[in-house]
Amino acid sequence: MLSKTAEYALRAVTCLGGQAGVAMSADVLAAQTQVPRRYLTRVLQDLAASGLVRSRPGPGGGYELAKSISQVTILDVVNTVDPI
Repeated sequence: MLSKTAEYALRAVTCLGGQAGVAMSADVLAAQTQVPRRYLTRVLQDLAASGLVRSRPGPGGGYELAKSISQVTILDVVNTVDPI
């Protein structure tokens, strides 16, 4: 069984994977994934610290996958936010 944190991280990565090369703001991601924004921000910070996600500040910034979605496994995401 996955924790809420792992589920939210998987939702975020899936959403980002569907928009390859496009930075998405935390607000947009929260709306599309139906995850509370404050919680999602913490999850995205963990994903960015591990190198799975890149963040870009400023206008036109946001979050995007750091590598191709085909190179990211479910285990990578889960172990980043809630190690097994």
